[in-house]
Formats: sequence, C-alpha cells, structure tokens
Amino acid sequence: MNGDLSAETAPGKYSYSAICARLVDRFYALTVPNWVYHPTMQAIRNGFLFCLPLVTAGALAVLLNNLPLSGYQDFMKEVFGENWHKFGGLIWQGTFGVLSVPMLAGTSYHITVLHNQRHIDNPVSPVIVAPTSLTCLMVILPTDGENGILEYMGTQGLFVCILVAIISSQIFLRLARIRRLSMLIYSGGMEASIQQSLAFLLPGILTVALFAGFYLLFLTVFGISIHQAVHDAILFPFQFEGIQQMMDSSIPYVFLVDAFWFFGIHGTNVLDPLTTGLFEAAQQANQTALEMNLPLPNIATKIFLDMFVFIGGAGTSVCLLAALLIASKNSGSRRLAKISLVPGVFNINEILLFGLPVVLNPIFIVPFVLVPIVLTIISYMAVYYGLIPPPIQELSWTTPPILGGYFSTGSLSGSLLQVFNIALGTLIYIPFVRISDREKTARQKKAMQALMEIACNNAVGPSGKKCLDRNDEIGVLARALAHDLKHALKTNTGLYLEYQPQVDHETGTVIGAEALVRWKHPVYEAIPVPIMVAISEDGEFMCSLGIWVLNETCAERARWRDAGIDERFKLSVNVSIQQLGDNKLVEKVMACLDRHNLQSHMIGIEVTESIALDPESPQILVLKELSDMGFIISMDDFGMGHSSLVYLKYFPVDVLKIDRALSKDVATSNICVEVISTIVDLCRSLNVKIVVEYVENQEQIDVLLCLGCHVFQGYFYSPPVSGEKCLQYVQDMNRNREMR
Repeated sequence: MNGDLSAETAPGKYSYSAICARLVDRFYALTVPNWVYHPTMQAIRNGFLFCLPLVTAGALAVLLNNLPLSGYQDFMKEVFGENWHKFGGLIWQGTFGVLSVPMLAGTSYHITVLHNQRHIDNPVSPVIVAPTSLTCLMVILPTDGENGILEYMGTQGLFVCILVAIISSQIFLRLARIRRLSMLIYSGGMEASIQQSLAFLLPGILTVALFAGFYLLFLTVFGISIHQAVHDAILFPFQFEGIQQMMDSSIPYVFLVDAFWFFGIHGTNVLDPLTTGLFEAAQQANQTALEMNLPLPNIATKIFLDMFVFIGGAGTSVCLLAALLIASKNSGSRRLAKISLVPGVFNINEILLFGLPVVLNPIFIVPFVLVPIVLTIISYMAVYYGLIPPPIQELSWTTPPILGGYFSTGSLSGSLLQVFNIALGTLIYIPFVRISDREKTARQKKAMQALMEIACNNAVGPSGKKCLDRNDEIGVLARALAHDLKHALKTNTGLYLEYQPQVDHETGTVIGAEALVRWKHPVYEAIPVPIMVAISEDGEFMCSLGIWVLNETCAERARWRDAGIDERFKLSVNVSIQQLGDNKLVEKVMACLDRHNLQSHMIGIEVTESIALDPESPQILVLKELSDMGFIISMDDFGMGHSSLVYLKYFPVDVLKIDRALSKDVATSNICVEVISTIVDLCRSLNVKIVVEYVENQEQIDVLLCLGCHVFQGYFYSPPVSGEKCLQYVQDMNRNREMR
C-alpha cells in the first residue's frame, strides 16, 4: 500500500507491468492534485455506483434493441410485432433517459454522509438533502427543448447535474449549521422524522430559492438556459476554422471525446455536430469516390473511428475490460468486468464507465485518453501505407470487434488490426489496473481497520447497532461482511474452529482448551473475531453462529473422546449476551450434546465479563440453569469490562479467566500484581478456579506462580491451532507427564 510493487509483481520484479506501474506511480505523485481525492470527489464516484443497477438495466435494454445478429431483428418483429422495440425503449427511458436524477440524489446523499462524519455534533439527514438537490435541478431544467424537461435529464445533462449536486448540498449543509435557521420543535407527541424535517425547513427553502433566483438572473442576462450555456461553451472553440482543420486529423476529436468523459460529459453527444460535419461528410466523400472508381480521399471517417479506435466504446473500453479480467486481483473489479463482458463485446460500455467508475477517477484518465490516441495513430498509418483497406461498409455500432474489422474493410487484415489494437490497448491499461487494485485494497484496509475499532468499542448508534446502520464506507463494508457471513453459515464454507490449550503448569497436564471461531473470507482473507461478533450481533444472527460453534466443538470433543482423551478434559465455547437471551438456548445446547453423546461437564461455557447483566436478568437465570445441569461456567476477559469484583456473586462462576489487560504486564507492573493478587484471594475464598490468558513468557509465569496462579493459556504453550494439532499437543503432553 506504500508504493512498493515487489510483493504484487514477484517474481517478475522487472516485468513490463512492474516497470510501468512504478513510472505511473511517480507520475501521479508529481501531477495528480489533491482535489481528486477530496471527499466531494469520493461522493461523486459513490453517486455513480449508486446508479449502477439502472445503468446495467439500461445497457441490457440497448443491447436487446440493437443486437446485430443475422435474422434477430426479423425474428423479434415477427414474434412481438412492429413495436417490439418499445419494451427496450421504455427501459432506456427510465434509466439512461433520466440518469441525471439518481446520479444527483446519490451524490447529494454521500456528500451529506461525509459531512456528518466531520460534524458528529450536528448531523443532517441525507434523505432530506437529496430531494432538496433534486428540486434545485428541476428549477434550472429548460422546458423549451425538443423533449421538454426530459431534454437534459439523461447523460447529456450529467455534468450540470454533478455541479448542482455539489453546490446545492454544500449550500444546504452550510445553512443547516446556522442555529437561527433551525426550527427546533420539542414535542413529545411529534414523530422524530417530522421533527427533523421541520428543523431543516428553512435551509431547504432558502437553497431552492437561491437556485431559482440565480437561474432567473442568468436567463435575464444571457437569454439561454444554464444547460445550453454549458453546451455552447464546450463547442465554442470549434467554431474557428483553424480548430476545425486540426480536427480533420481526428486526434483532437478522439482526445476530447474521452477527456470529456472524465468530467461526466458525454463526449460523443456533445461533439455530435462535429461528427456530422467532419467525419460523416468525409465518409460520404469516400462513398462518392468509390462509386466513381477513384482513390478514397479520406482515412479518418466515422466508420474508421468506430471500428479501430472506439472499440468497445469511449476510451477503447474493451481494452480496459480485458485488462481487468487478465490483471486485476480485486474481486469486485473482476466481478464488474464479468458483468460488463457481454454488453462490452457489443460496444456498450456504460456499466464499466459508471461501475468502476472512470468518471473523476484519476487513475484511469491517462489510459482512457492515451489508448484511443495511440490506436488512432497506428490505425491511420496502417490504412495510409496500405496494410489494410480503408473501412467503407457502414455497420451497426453494436457490431462486435473482429467481425466489425472484417465486414467494414472486406478483408481479414481489418480483423487482425483490431486484434492488434486490442492487445496493445490492454497492455497499456494493465499497469493502471494494478495501481487501481492497490488503491482499492488500501481503502478497504482502512475501512477494515476503522470497522475493527468500532467493533472493539462498546458504543452503539441510535438504532442500537454498532456498525450495520452506518451510512459511510464502513457501514457498506459491514453490511457486505454480514451478508457474506450469513452465506458462510448457510453453506458451511469459510468458517472453522481453532483450539488453544489450557495447561496446569504444576502437573504439566492439559486440562482443557478454548474453541475459537475463525472465518476466512474469499476476498478479505482472515476476518478479525471482534468484527464477526459485532456484525453478527447487529444482524441478529449471533445465535445461529453460536450454535454452529457449539455443534462443531461437540463434534471435535466426541472425536477426542474416541481418541482416548479423559472425560474430565473440557472444550470451552464463548456464549454471547444475545445467545443467553434465547429462551431455547438450553434446549439447543442439550440437543448438541445428545447428538454427539457427550456429558455436560465435557463442555465449558465462557461468558465475557464485558457485558453488563442485571442480577435478575433472564440471561443470569439461563446461566444458572446451565450450571445446574453440570456445565462448567467461566467468566472470560475478567479485568476489562463493566463489572467489579462484587459482580462475581451474581454469576454461577466455576472458572475466572484473567484478561491480557492484567496478565501481559504482570512481570513489570506492581499495580497488575496487586490486582491479580486480590482476585486470587477472592477466588480462593469463593472456591473459583483461575485461568490466566495471554501468557507468553517465562517472566510472566514466574510472577503468576508466586501469586498462586498455575493454569495458563497463551502462546508460551501453544497458539490457537486446528483440532488435529491440538489433539496431538494434548497427547504429547500426556505422554511427557507419564514419562516423568
């Protein structure tokens, strides 16, 4: 994550992709400004991801209507009638036709979420800001176009939509922080949602009013809409004859089409007048010359660009698609590439552009612009020197690569040039894909670290959850992990147990072991246990996870019994507060024991001391019932939770486990020594056994033995290991004890 590519590119440390990636890293370090990593830019990219389901549906609808297969159009017409295109057209109208609306809502929503993270003391509901931004967009939409208000609600108005989302959200949030504008109404009978809406009533009204006033002023001064002004400003430089002559080379046109996409401007649509005036006119001149048996006067035509430059769409997206499938190690990017594969083959690239996304993504802007320019030069030279015939046959824009090269030129060399272009473009994209992977991995690692901190904290949100109700990237990660953990439980994949022995140092006997659940995620590898616990409790499936652990532990203990391990040896499982609240817990526990023909004293129940329980709570009653049935009850993590020593009298405790907060510094801290000494004296009077956790060195053991502790659990003896290795450890210890 720090720019070192050696781990990712080994053993090809000096490979093409490794060298290119280093050069690109240096380039970005010197040239990419900080603003591209600003939270607002992150919100815009999240806004595009918000639109991905709509984009996918719209892309499939476009493919349905334009699939260039022989006989397909006739078949659909015969089966569904003359108007069969209307089905796909309606889907397009509801997706790409109004794409600016969900894009604006998603961007405003995420701007507000990021704002709330910086201003915890005065949060604003994203659900209120998003419709306010939408209203601001409606205020400035022109109504005199060919399609009325819908004219600029699709991709054509995307750039203005992004500006409106940023400006309106920032205005609203700044106004919301002015106390005098907040209508705070305290009423016991009023719903919280209504109260919050009224609190931000004036900021919302003022934001919309400011947009309306500015738009009226703009119309008065310039006489045109903001959308039309932006469109005219973009096309203004191309009115000059010198610029138009430069465009004849096609390179400036190719550059602008792809550069505009970086800012969310549909380059092909915006530059459509140039396409008609230059490249389609050039194609018509070629057609006339062909009919008169004259040499073709033009190389750069619309067909030329579609077949050999914009393969897969703007940015030669088919090369980006291939690079993701070949080089990306990020499962999300690979999954997106697979989803985009079929539409991408037919030159429909919106899923990739909005899903990756390419818009406002500084990593991909360079190859997105560079690849088409390089391919324009190569393809132009190939036609100029007669390596391939000039493309003259007009084809549907959805014609797949390879086929398009052959049919447009009438020669196999056209297909070979497309293959060469795709291969070259893919090679250029690959180092950028690797850098994107690293950047995503760094973001995911940061989110995972933040989630770990939240999971280890006892604080909960307004809904009583630690992480699943968060609206930021941490919440997204937590919800994804919760979904995956449920799937792992359902399919019994990725979850497994490890066991850490508990050793009586005086006798050299292993008296038990603690079962520890582990989860190897297919993407994030090992997930920390605190995160597993937090998302399980938030998702209210901790009981299911706990029963899975208990059942696996019982199965393991049955195998150890059959291997000759003494019945006094116990395997302990951790039980959460949610499990203790299950009124059928005792019944489920007994079912597990019966299933594996075990006695209750062979299984230990560990309850963390960090949970605060009322002495008369149902959970305490469940613990007492389990204790009466013969289960060994342990209080885990003693020394770092809610309780005091007096708390012991409420628990039916057989074993107290001293936490690392006390044990790790016992050899160097007099305070830890005094606290543990007090605990030992109290437990001796209550006839409670002690197990000391996190014992890692001989110095700890020497002090703890002097304090009266002799049962230890920690890396000094064994780390958590598989059931098979733990059994072998127990058997080896038993043999060594017998030989002494």
